[in-house]
Amino acid sequence: MTVLSRFFFLAAVVCSQVSLASVHLVDNECSAALSAHSEYSLSQSALTPDSSLRFLGFDIIDKQGEPHLRARFAASGLEFAFFDIYSGQHSLHCGIFIPERVQGQRQAWAADLPVREALARLQDSNTLNIWVNSDRLIEGKSQSFLTELSYSRAALLNLLQHNNAARLPYALKMQHPSDLNQVSADNDIVYCLNSRFGKCDYSHPGYSELAHLILPIKGEVVLDGYISRLLFKEDVEQGGLSVAATDFGVWNWDNPVYELGALRGNAKAFLAPFFTLSYLSAPDSEQVQTKIAWDIPSQYGAFLNRNTYARDYETYWLMNFAFEHNPLGSPEQAKQLGYAEDHYQRQTQTSFIALTGLNEAKQGAFKLAPLKVTYP
Repeated sequence: MTVLSRFFFLAAVVCSQVSLASVHLVDNECSAALSAHSEYSLSQSALTPDSSLRFLGFDIIDKQGEPHLRARFAASGLEFAFFDIYSGQHSLHCGIFIPERVQGQRQAWAADLPVREALARLQDSNTLNIWVNSDRLIEGKSQSFLTELSYSRAALLNLLQHNNAARLPYALKMQHPSDLNQVSADNDIVYCLNSRFGKCDYSHPGYSELAHLILPIKGEVVLDGYISRLLFKEDVEQGGLSVAATDFGVWNWDNPVYELGALRGNAKAFLAPFFTLSYLSAPDSEQVQTKIAWDIPSQYGAFLNRNTYARDYETYWLMNFAFEHNPLGSPEQAKQLGYAEDHYQRQTQTSFIALTGLNEAKQGAFKLAPLKVTYP
């Protein structure tokens, strides 16, 4: 397909955009056999990743009694985005998002697919990829970007097969930030700028002095497979990797994403000491699992930009975990199975998962809510 015909194909696609708070729902436009990005013939080498764009992760929601996989994205200053989520030559979701008007503020969109369909389309492949072609206004001029990401296929399969309503997927435990004020029981994380009363879950430790958002950050997730190490901003940049680096972020309506580690001079040196990796066996299985745990006390949980300290009733809470993993298990397991070390190293892969709190996700499988940054 030529560039021109591809352009008309994309322009002809009609998106169904339904307001879900600040998130727009986009129809899935790809059949199980079509991976539309592969036909797009713009020179990839000429385009760079979109620094304003974030994949917000997958969730499971209920629609008229049927579980659906929801994929979420967000960007700022966006004019146009064509996205494709695919495994091998089989697309799970693809579509076009065109904001009603171009503005500097955050814009978010989502795509749904019944869980049974998503499982059928997720063919035998070791990778799950996300591909976004976006146009964004920069200093009044439109610029094109190409963002490619490698998501954890094992994590997505685990989410799609999750059927225990009594526990969260990935055995996610969020101690901070969370809804600490159980009197209100509203699944809101309320950060008060100048008080410690009412529905406040958190307050600035020196709340009489305007500064920046400060939070304790503590929790854990359990993922299938052997994860050898986490990947931070410096690892991703030096290796030219197609993953979103391990970090925690806050994103309010009028400003870009601010990430805890990236706001420091060296994200890896700052964040790595707060993480631990430990290994366990999956229940009723010999399969290894990896627990990623983090514990960042509030004195280190400062998002060092004054714009993070702003009143906003839906500040997205972002968590990315990027890692190296190996389908053969640990080096010891692979050796016992007869694999040589060089073969083991060639099997090492990189991917990531993303978890995001936003209003419309409160009823999702992860129950992650946004931060409400407010006065009392």
